[in-house]
Amino acid sequence: MGRGHCAGALPARGFFCTWERGRPPRCGRRTLIAKLLAREGEGPAVAYVPGIDGSGELLLETAARIAERFTLLRFRYLAEGEDSYPFLAASIIQEVKAQGFERCILLAESFGGAVAFQAALDFPETVCALLIVNSFVHYRRRFRLGLARLTAPLVPKFCFHKGRKLFAPWSLFGKRRDPEALAAFRAHCGTYFDAGYRRRLRMIQGLDLRSRLGQVRQPVLLVVSDQDRIVDSLRSGREMAEALPQAELEIAKGGGHLILPLREEPWVQRLQRLQARGPCDR
Repeated sequence: MGRGHCAGALPARGFFCTWERGRPPRCGRRTLIAKLLAREGEGPAVAYVPGIDGSGELLLETAARIAERFTLLRFRYLAEGEDSYPFLAASIIQEVKAQGFERCILLAESFGGAVAFQAALDFPETVCALLIVNSFVHYRRRFRLGLARLTAPLVPKFCFHKGRKLFAPWSLFGKRRDPEALAAFRAHCGTYFDAGYRRRLRMIQGLDLRSRLGQVRQPVLLVVSDQDRIVDSLRSGREMAEALPQAELEIAKGGGHLILPLREEPWVQRLQRLQARGPCDR
């Protein structure tokens, strides 16, 4: 059995199909689960595919720095539509095209990395390059994932917000304590473990794109932290780099899971390198 969007041309806005082997496709209108949150800046398109937080806000102050050189399209996830990576990837590419871009660089972190790879596989004519941060195409920490799925519905909102303020900076930033990034992070209210968050956890359970990485022909830059407590980023990054035909790997020393907001990390320069390798100017 398989599920996916209609093959061929990009589906019309809100219109997707599901299919089962040996049966005709069933099509209908559904709400997309990735929506454009903001468009900022001018230049070649960079589409930010967020992690499991799904808010599209965790670039923090890095968003403004990227928007000085690129058109930054930031996406958020909605708790509606199909629970599938192809569906989510298609909704992002659809919005990129709706914004008038034929090509784009995908900037993705954590959960969003697999979405970006799916988009690169399904829409190679649109995705010109990928910058993947602390991500995975198969989540190895199965016990931790199962525990998260069990406990997420039980966490009261006040505990979530209290714990986020007390423990998240330590668990997410590692040894890299950028005052600007920490202040911006604390000002952001965060995403509660709602139905959408739990659905994304369930998607991770069945994820495994390892066998398809060899089909990704676009240039890929993998940036991984050596102090990531959420994802085994270093191991995952090295395995992906070996499987991808055009991949480079960089290690962010002392970084935790959340490194995109760090001012000292050269995100704009990395995107410019990928732009030159793309090409990504259309």
